[in-house]
Amino acid sequence: MKNVLFVVDEKRMGGVSVLLSDILNNINLSKYNVDVMVLHNNGDCLDDLPSEVNLIYGSSFFDVVDLSFNEVLKTKKIDKIFKKAYLVFLMKTGLIKRKIINERKKCVHKKYDVEVAFKDGFTALFTAYGDSKYKYHWLHTDYSMYDCTAKYKKVFDETFKKFNKIIGISNSVVQKFQSKYPNTECKVIYNLINVDKIINMSDNSSVEFSDGVINLVSVGRIHNMKGYDRLVKVFNQLNENGKLDNVYLRIIGDGPDFNMVKDLIKEYNLENKIELLGSVKNPFPYVKSSDAFLMCSRYEPFGLVILESMVLGTPVISTEVASIHEIMNDDLGIITDNSEQGLYSAISSILEDKNKLEKYKQNLQSYSYDTASIINDIEKLLDEV
Repeated sequence: MKNVLFVVDEKRMGGVSVLLSDILNNINLSKYNVDVMVLHNNGDCLDDLPSEVNLIYGSSFFDVVDLSFNEVLKTKKIDKIFKKAYLVFLMKTGLIKRKIINERKKCVHKKYDVEVAFKDGFTALFTAYGDSKYKYHWLHTDYSMYDCTAKYKKVFDETFKKFNKIIGISNSVVQKFQSKYPNTECKVIYNLINVDKIINMSDNSSVEFSDGVINLVSVGRIHNMKGYDRLVKVFNQLNENGKLDNVYLRIIGDGPDFNMVKDLIKEYNLENKIELLGSVKNPFPYVKSSDAFLMCSRYEPFGLVILESMVLGTPVISTEVASIHEIMNDDLGIITDNSEQGLYSAISSILEDKNKLEKYKQNLQSYSYDTASIINDIEKLLDEV
């Protein structure tokens, strides 16, 4: 059995945690001894990993790796502020390499055949300077919109050369990454979703919607990149133009912009049209029971929620983001210009012509997602050693 280590920076809710959990719940664990290294024990996800998988944690040095300087300053804790300043100093000077080698001795107590840096940014550094024979880095980010390595490009230029292969979750993600780091060997493995689990979790009769109402839903972290502020503004325009009769939107998720979006809803007097549900452990019954799913992201590397919605038969309205044309087409929903006007036009079109939604729902009845080939690709990668 091969010893395999997956490395993440924290356990907060997000697509990376969901994807890692789905991978480990679907690959053949009889072939691998798998550990998951969480550098900073922050968040409450990754609690549904298989019993065969061990969770281990980084040393105290890594307590601030997933926090921005502003987040650290808000804590008003001198020790955390000092740690973050020290981390930035090490990154700027390139001394981070030596520090990681020393810190790994405190928290890595096994020799691994394969090590996977499973999140963009710092996990690549942690993995690159380990002693595993095979090293892979998983890309989840559209580097043309958000490059988490930009401030320390010299360090990452050297770091990425140490990986046997870099895995991107779409062709678009790989292309954007290679425009920044051209001399890297990359491979595309699309995001895995656990279709059976999603369908089973969506079967919850306790979620009931009123008859005669067009129910819309969106699921995601309440963060600037997700665009919920502009979605509220679009709903305000729709309301002012008399288009929101019998329309109700539920937004599921939490994040740094939650209170800002909540205040915006109140400012526009949309409390009877938009409900912020916060974090919901199982959002799938809401997605399945809704008439359409809205993804309003300013940028998004893949959009797991789009796949989840489509396997549940719920049409999608999405802004045009990096990989959208690789995972859906105009027969299954609407891909619209990435702007407030684009969202306004797309939402208006389904409110004015309800036959559109019915057509998409009919088409989605034959939709399927090829999870078997993705699992096969992941296992081939782990078996290359």
